[in-house]
Amino acid sequence: MADAAKGLAASEAGARLALWQGDMAVASLQMSAVFPGTGENVADRPLGDGGHGAELRALFGRGIGQHAFVEAQTAYRWRDDGFQDEGRLDLTAGWRPGPRFLVLLQSYSTWTVHDPPIGQRDISQHKIQASLGVSTRRGDVHIGGYVTAAGRNAVDERAVFVAWWQRF
Repeated sequence: MADAAKGLAASEAGARLALWQGDMAVASLQMSAVFPGTGENVADRPLGDGGHGAELRALFGRGIGQHAFVEAQTAYRWRDDGFQDEGRLDLTAGWRPGPRFLVLLQSYSTWTVHDPPIGQRDISQHKIQASLGVSTRRGDVHIGGYVTAAGRNAVDERAVFVAWWQRF
């Protein structure tokens, strides 16, 4: 059975507040509102399922020498419409082997934080992503891939991607 949808996926809007900044490190908080879309896929639900939500996220980043950094984000996402709240942990390590190149290794983890209501399952998903970015005069091109390294009641994803990062 295939699941298909047309339209926009879920969207988020939020604001970030810098809490502290040192010589080589920074900490901030972010609050976001989540708006459902026709193509959203909440955890283990059919496309189009998903309600409104909110997320509180704490971020910490640290430079390592002149050409590398690490960054960690942890979040709690509240869901409405009977969907389960989620905990999240995102980790990134970045390295610039040259002025035009950026190598990123990332981990994205999501899990349900409460026992599921009747008819729903607890979810956990841990994805690993690697990419190489190349800077151009107009922005950056990133080429990479990701896999689901572990999970429970979640989609087993494997993908390659090309992304365009526009500077503002």
